[in-house]
Amino acid sequence: MTSSRTSIALACALAALALVVAGCAPVSTPQAAAPALAVTAVAITNTITVDGVARDYLLRTPATAVSDPRPLLLVIHGAGGNAAKAETATGMTELSDAGGFIVAYPQGTQAADVAGEYSWNAGACCANPVKNNIDDVSYIKALIADVQSQESVDPARIYIAGFSNGGMLAYRLACELPGEFAGIAVVAGAFNVSECATAGATSVLMIHGTGDKTVPYDGGATNERTAARFGQWKNASLATAVDFWSTLDGCGEAPFAAVDGGVTRRSYSTCANEKKIDVVTIADGGHIWPVAAESGFDASSLITEFFDLAQPSTILAR
Repeated sequence: MTSSRTSIALACALAALALVVAGCAPVSTPQAAAPALAVTAVAITNTITVDGVARDYLLRTPATAVSDPRPLLLVIHGAGGNAAKAETATGMTELSDAGGFIVAYPQGTQAADVAGEYSWNAGACCANPVKNNIDDVSYIKALIADVQSQESVDPARIYIAGFSNGGMLAYRLACELPGEFAGIAVVAGAFNVSECATAGATSVLMIHGTGDKTVPYDGGATNERTAARFGQWKNASLATAVDFWSTLDGCGEAPFAAVDGGVTRRSYSTCANEKKIDVVTIADGGHIWPVAAESGFDASSLITEFFDLAQPSTILAR
């Protein structure tokens, strides 16, 4: 693996853009804009070579350390997205800057025929990375090692947050790299892993809208528009993921439920080995990364709270 780095000045706020990380689906719900907040994080674009292919990722290190070594969060874009879009859409760099944790934005390989649109080999989805059998698991391992070579990372506090196809990859990584991640968060993604016998217990946060037509809440095929761009695949239901991970984590008790308008958060608080499972259901929610103005809570703030990375700003209270 070789590495080259180019420092980038990040002197002003990220632009307020529509919060669709992947752009791979018709979204029936209006899309809210992310608030523009000033950040002082050190911003670096890194290139690593994996299987002879140069691959980029964005690394954001907060200017002030809250702890040393620091937690590391990987934010993985969806099909049709890229690292920069994921950074803008989630606002996670601002939360990283405030909370003192490191955040990295991996970037997939060319999804189909549109330049700048990338996806992942998450098993069933999506597009060229699946057809070409791209080894995205090795890429993520190399990325983590590269970050660790530059920054003081707490190996016991490495987390993933993935959207859509990126969420599917998060499940695959948890299955194929047991013990590597302290927790994963999946937003609008399906547990489409065909084999997960080697998975270890891990904390899991799942966020999904019942109106999602790209990755249906109850499972099934993706919609025709998405299939035309990235191929057809069948999705597992959210319930499938909940059953698998709650069983693996030894969560035997019925979850506590908090309801706020159309948002329901179920929390499994009696899992083994201090693991936890939270499931957020958004009534009629589409295929988006939710924000407070849209769904009554902010997915990024909830993720940082779930992983104990930073104090929440706008979340659905337990």
